Amino acid sequence: MLISLTAIALVLAPASTGCEAGFEQSIADELAVIQRGMRVYSTVPQAEWNAEQRALMTETMTLLAARDRPVSQLDLDILDRALSILHGEAAWDRADDRECSADDTSWSIFCALHQASIAVSGGYEHRRTALQEVRFIIQDRSAGRDYAHRMMDYNNDPATDFDAARSSIAEARIVVAERLAAQCPGE
Repeated sequence: MLISLTAIALVLAPASTGCEAGFEQSIADELAVIQRGMRVYSTVPQAEWNAEQRALMTETMTLLAARDRPVSQLDLDILDRALSILHGEAAWDRADDRECSADDTSWSIFCALHQASIAVSGGYEHRRTALQEVRFIIQDRSAGRDYAHRMMDYNNDPATDFDAARSSIAEARIVVAERLAAQCPGE
């Protein structure tokens, strides 16, 4: 199953024509809203939120739950790099602690995406669409399980094997590739 998902993802990869570049500003704007919202969430008690902060939190939560956020080639590149990082079972760290280092020799789902984000874009954006899509795949797969940290807990779940861990990224890549093709029809 893993091989077929990866093969499908590669077939669906759109040619890089530059169409997606028009979405970079939308992506940056959404990430800025999310970052501001998460800052409020982590620093201001909810009971003390003013009207502006409540509106920001509503917008932030709406964005985080949206399964139709814009994507770009960068999202595909991040997912491709994460798949190459998790190239085999020996490269998988099934005991994730969300502590990632460039010197690691095995990576959890989270750390593979973290490392891939830095390698591809020069920085890490926790709520970038590519990473959110992996979270959605994991959320759908783990319905009914109470995970405090979706990626970490799914990665560490005894029921998750290497193929399931890696295919969560491969499936997200398919979703992102399809969305990118829809954003840039006819190309």
